[in-house]
Amino acid sequence: MGTAGDIIFSLGAVYLITGLVLIWFAILTVADREHPRRWGSGAFWFILGIIFSAGGMMPHWVTGLLVIAMVTLDGAGQVRHGPAPDRKAEQARHARELGSRIFLPVLAIPTVTFVFALTFRALGLDANRGALVGLGYGSVLAMWIAVRLTRSTVGSLMVEGRRLNELMGSVNILPQLLASLGVIFTAAKLGDFIASGIVRLVPADHLFLFVLANCLSMAVLTMVLGNSFAAFPVIAAGVLVPLVIRPFGADPAAVAILTLSAGATGTLMTPMAANFNLVPVALLGMKSDYSVIRVQIPVAIALWAVHVVLMWSLIRFMR
Repeated sequence: MGTAGDIIFSLGAVYLITGLVLIWFAILTVADREHPRRWGSGAFWFILGIIFSAGGMMPHWVTGLLVIAMVTLDGAGQVRHGPAPDRKAEQARHARELGSRIFLPVLAIPTVTFVFALTFRALGLDANRGALVGLGYGSVLAMWIAVRLTRSTVGSLMVEGRRLNELMGSVNILPQLLASLGVIFTAAKLGDFIASGIVRLVPADHLFLFVLANCLSMAVLTMVLGNSFAAFPVIAAGVLVPLVIRPFGADPAAVAILTLSAGATGTLMTPMAANFNLVPVALLGMKSDYSVIRVQIPVAIALWAVHVVLMWSLIRFMR
């Protein structure tokens, strides 16, 4: 790619677009005189927009101060959603008119993401980065398709986007913050600390108990961080490798993926996994914040137990 292509098809461009959209949301919030916390909520989304659009050009300490400002606004109860008009009848009518075409914006996002990932890979570039860039541009394409299908305007699109964004609230940024916390825990060698406690409690060469401790610590840390991908490096470095893979000669690929998916069961049981468990509650207007979690807990526990038995059997009978 040339210089222009490098800029346009970079994560920086996607972050810039995201930041500008958030700033637009902030302006709409401040302009809404019926909003119960228009200045605080507007400031929150404006700061987040600045971080996305200009974070790469700012010193890290400035970004850190902006994040603290956002946390302060939310902690002070200044981040709220505005009044939501009842448009269920209108939305149902539009859905009937569009029929199966209503899924076109949704399908556009994974399609563009996949195409970008394959293109980056074919060009010898990072396919993971390509997927993220494709996710951004796929979202832009989905917005355009939605406007065309509904014969609406970009202004209406932004108003509805801002409404949905505010319904989800500050939990939108929780995955990023928790992923950062996972990096800090890894650097602080939290996994080594957990492993030292396991070694003191579990008898030497007791495979089942080590597997149990590995899966349990992975699930619990995932519940704390809200993301199994953030918890995995901590547990893999501190527990899985030194206590399971090396002593018992386990297949690293097999036990690693089982450990990761065992952690995913913790995702089903925690409000820290906000994008999975709290966002649907906000969007669907459920009465309890924990409605989704309560339904998922029995399934999660059963799946976690299956992971323990499967990993133990795999190591015990195949080494």
